[in-house]
Amino acid sequence: MGKEEFLASVRRSLGRGAGPPEAIYPPLEQTAEVLDGQVREMRRHLEERLPQISDRLAQVAEMQGWHVHRAVDPEEAIAAVLSIAGSLGIQNAVRTNQDVFDEIPLDIGASNWGLTITNASQNELFDRPGVRRSIIDADLGITGADYAVAETGSLVIVPRQGLSRLASLVPPVHVAIVRPQDVVETLDHVFLLRRLEYHRNGGEMGSYLNFITGPSRTADIEQTLVVGVHGPREAHMVLLG
Repeated sequence: MGKEEFLASVRRSLGRGAGPPEAIYPPLEQTAEVLDGQVREMRRHLEERLPQISDRLAQVAEMQGWHVHRAVDPEEAIAAVLSIAGSLGIQNAVRTNQDVFDEIPLDIGASNWGLTITNASQNELFDRPGVRRSIIDADLGITGADYAVAETGSLVIVPRQGLSRLASLVPPVHVAIVRPQDVVETLDHVFLLRRLEYHRNGGEMGSYLNFITGPSRTADIEQTLVVGVHGPREAHMVLLG
């Protein structure tokens, strides 16, 4: 099949005619006030049904290959992370610089379990190459979540200054700590929140989102499923609440 014949086939499948592509997505016309009202309604819905939505998140996440651990408070969350590291014989971990670690002081007491946790953020101690090296050397990457989607069992991380997505991609084991306020029901909720952020940030909301749906998997070679080729081979979700 020639190039033009192939492109014509694609256009037919997409229901488009010949010529230059037309605009697929309409401009973002909703105002910040309208979006803010929709987000308030979404939050009200989540608060009313949070136990059921959290249970759904745990169920779907397990179907996607996550090992789900429930924790009722920060102390149980810390114990769960340290237990995971201990059961796997891990001594070297790296974590992101997210506010979840202000609420859950994971670093405190970790050394008593024989676990060293490095904060992978650029500061006066770590430049960019130093951060990358600390992540590459780690056997465990620990992150929070910007969103945890019950519909798909996915974790969403929004990369930003001082937060490298490599912490969730390079170490062979990934542990994500999910708080109640991180949980959303659907992907539509994620994109609603991102649209509001677009307005609040003056039209800037980053270039991509990092969606994590269980351990890394691929079936590129002879359609045989292999785990851990392009990322962690093992993924754990510590779900608070």
